[in-house]
Amino acid sequence: MNFWKPSRRLFLLQGVLLGMSLGSGGCVPLPIRQGIRRSEGETRLNGRVVTMDSLVQPGDTVVTGASGRTVLVMGTDAFLVGENTELRFHPRPETPVPTPAPGEPESKAVDAPSGSSGFFLRSGRVLSVFGSGAKTLTLPTATIGIRGTALYLEAAPEEDYVCLCYGRIEIRMNDNPEVTETYEAKHHSARKLARGAPIRKAPGVNHTDEELFMLEALVNRSPPFERGEYPDH
Repeated sequence: MNFWKPSRRLFLLQGVLLGMSLGSGGCVPLPIRQGIRRSEGETRLNGRVVTMDSLVQPGDTVVTGASGRTVLVMGTDAFLVGENTELRFHPRPETPVPTPAPGEPESKAVDAPSGSSGFFLRSGRVLSVFGSGAKTLTLPTATIGIRGTALYLEAAPEEDYVCLCYGRIEIRMNDNPEVTETYEAKHHSARKLARGAPIRKAPGVNHTDEELFMLEALVNRSPPFERGEYPDH
């Protein structure tokens, strides 16, 4: 499927405009705006239709319809969610509240980080850029460990697809945890994943460098490679 079409190009352009948050002259980054930054078509958050700037929290579920497409920010991570997608963010780990010493006032609850520890992509597609910290991403076929990287994922009935756009990744098959692969990429390296099959190399499809630049701009970053077409891997 060719995921790069005129309507998507317009959607991307609007997202880029929203992503211009580097301040006057690009000198002082502005605070990262959280939540839904751009949406078209049917998109629901925990069963309710999203609105602009709806906050997305750990534990939330985002579902898009046949024409749905959404850009959202959570912490220092940004996501482009494609059509017909169900994406459930892992809940935030509980943070213990310190016990006050005798005679001290009760401590306030410790603020948990605003980002997520990862997500489960049940169906559909998502392009993600992540800030620092370890994340766990779950597909129907595999569990993926990352740290400060960018990935494009698709979950389909027959097989799943992962493209490591840049960074480091560890893939572990759910039906056979002994089948693993750990690798690094500077500029797109993709795999196909299917139950009962080895991890296979695949071409880069259905996402672009332009989209990565747009998402990274939303969190005051840029991709660690120069803009250009990427080869198949």
